[in-house]
Amino acid sequence: MISENIKNLRNKTGMTQKELAEKLYVTPQAVSRWENGEVEPSIDTISTMAQIFDVTTDEIIGGPAKKPEPETVVKTEYVIATQKPVLAVCEQCNKPIYNGAEIVRKHHSGGRGSSGYTTILCKSCDEKNKKRAHEQAVANGLLQRKRSFLWGGLITALILGIVLAVTLSSNEPAGTTIGASIAALLFFPFLSCIFLKNNFIEDVFGGIASWSIRMPGLIFELSLDGILWLLTVKLALWILSGLLSIFCFLLAIAVCLVLGVFVYPFALAKNIKHPELTDVI
Repeated sequence: MISENIKNLRNKTGMTQKELAEKLYVTPQAVSRWENGEVEPSIDTISTMAQIFDVTTDEIIGGPAKKPEPETVVKTEYVIATQKPVLAVCEQCNKPIYNGAEIVRKHHSGGRGSSGYTTILCKSCDEKNKKRAHEQAVANGLLQRKRSFLWGGLITALILGIVLAVTLSSNEPAGTTIGASIAALLFFPFLSCIFLKNNFIEDVFGGIASWSIRMPGLIFELSLDGILWLLTVKLALWILSGLLSIFCFLLAIAVCLVLGVFVYPFALAKNIKHPELTDVI
């Protein structure tokens, strides 16, 4: 067995008897005698041959033996998946929100005596709401511009027609007719500013037209003459208050007619450039 194993291992590695002898520091005749079974090599020589052939000594002495298979170590890893806590739930799409940066709180004012309430939205729904609100604001601005052209033009044309009809039927001088016509045309920028709702003309008109004088209290005698005096004074004060209201109304129109000429170009340009800045009606 040893002789056959030496010969097989030498042939397997492609060495000659001379090359093996040189590695073992023996003569080629000694190697030949080993392979022929005439003699057996010493234990030290067998150990050296095992190193040369990269085998175990058992493979040389007792035949080929299986090399012990490397031990396989199986490692079991346990992965514990932890779910992030739900911080909030979107009140619009009902989607759970795990990231605090995605939470958007919207405060809504309540009625009189109420502190209002707060709604919680996700960032996606908030962006959609902002986009929808912007689109609605733009549509409202475009609608108000069309109304300013339509109703401002119609009301101005009606006033101009009335002015021309009155001045021409009363045979007023040409200068009076032209002046009245120009004043009537001033209604277009004034009315257009009110319809555009992106300027202060409406506030000025409402502020001046709402001027009033607080009437004093009256002391009267509880008799027929006293009651008649009270009714007479009350009627006079009521007439005076009405005349004052008419005067304030006409004054508000006069002031706004002049202001409208200067404000209307800027209000129209603002509506064209930023229609979303129009007040919601």
